[in-house]
Amino acid sequence: MKSIIYNIFKYGVDTVLFSMCCGLVASFIIPIKGFLLFTVFVVFADTVTGLIAAKKKQEIISSAGLFRTSQKIVVYFVAIMIFEGSKITFNLPFNITYMVAFAIATTELISISENTEKITGTSLGSVIIRLLRR
Repeated sequence: MKSIIYNIFKYGVDTVLFSMCCGLVASFIIPIKGFLLFTVFVVFADTVTGLIAAKKKQEIISSAGLFRTSQKIVVYFVAIMIFEGSKITFNLPFNITYMVAFAIATTELISISENTEKITGTSLGSVIIRLLRR
């Protein structure tokens, strides 16, 4: 207690409160950082494969289409954070954040697979099935 009071006098109340708020936010974000980073990765991978597929089909690439990338990242981040908050708040016996992150990743991976099929003409699903049958 003595060190807290000393820090308040030394650094000021606003600095101590700001540090406490940063610590609270970090303790919420750090456990889900892997989900957030993977979400950014798959959204950018989807965007890149989509751009290559559009270029191959000679479709017009617009800034509105590219703007969707930032919208998807924000929406996915908010969804992951809300479900993590609900897991913590309601003390759920299962990890709903994993389910939401899996649903988001599955959606993006299917889109990447479709783009890859447009680029190469080969379905990734059929290639994977052929490899598993060996």
